[in-house]
Amino acid sequence: MSAVRAVVLDGVLTDPGAAALGIDDPGVRWGEGLFETMRAEAGRVPLLARHLARMRASARALGLGEGPGAGAERDVAVAVAACGAPRQRVRLTWTGRPTLLVEAVPHTPADPWGAAAVALPGTWWPEGEIAAHKTLSYAGPRLAARRARHRGASEALLLDARGRLGEASTGSVFCEVPGGLATPPLEGILPGVARAVVIEEAAPRAGIPVEVRHLEEPEWRSAREIVLTNALRGVVPVLALDGAPVGGGPPGPLARRLAAAWTEVTGLPVG
Repeated sequence: MSAVRAVVLDGVLTDPGAAALGIDDPGVRWGEGLFETMRAEAGRVPLLARHLARMRASARALGLGEGPGAGAERDVAVAVAACGAPRQRVRLTWTGRPTLLVEAVPHTPADPWGAAAVALPGTWWPEGEIAAHKTLSYAGPRLAARRARHRGASEALLLDARGRLGEASTGSVFCEVPGGLATPPLEGILPGVARAVVIEEAAPRAGIPVEVRHLEEPEWRSAREIVLTNALRGVVPVLALDGAPVGGGPPGPLARRLAAAWTEVTGLPVG
């Protein structure tokens, strides 16, 4: 079976060209909804339970109901099977109507492994409540990503007004510090699924201590390694920042150890 884009809308496998939400759906009219993006490998979505738990917690926190019901797991399985690709990007979109949309498309890992990033001051607000949820109101991260592309990079590092590091435009951030890694606290940033896996499972397996604390600009600027994490690509080393190499340029030893541990605990390759 050849790989195709597959769409399941409210429990029904639907022609992607015909799938649509009504103009009065709160996700369309107000951006009141949530989404999750994850990786399927060989027909499995290993982190699905974590993604659904985060989506349901956000729905309750934002007063949007209980989130997707028990049928969500079935809808994901149907979409993944219909897509047929060995590696897939799976997206869940949920609105308070309720509407549940599942999309599965083939995923091609990035080559080479790694990313170039730029730093964007004033794009992270630690007091921001909404940024702690993956809502359909996603203009901020998309604008940051566009600004990064305009500067020849693939990722943006979001900073507060003081230059402290928050998160990336599409993931969480870990920096090399003496003795291990450090990542910012969950203040106005998304509680990343991959971030949790790294802190709770992958980093301990790799023997890498992780601190959760604020990172001031002189510290993260001088880090020999910066690593991004998200559930689609896993562990991604930052090879250049604002046009200058990070460390020696190639992925460093912490990134390599963390990537190997990520694959061991999740069954998902990086990239």
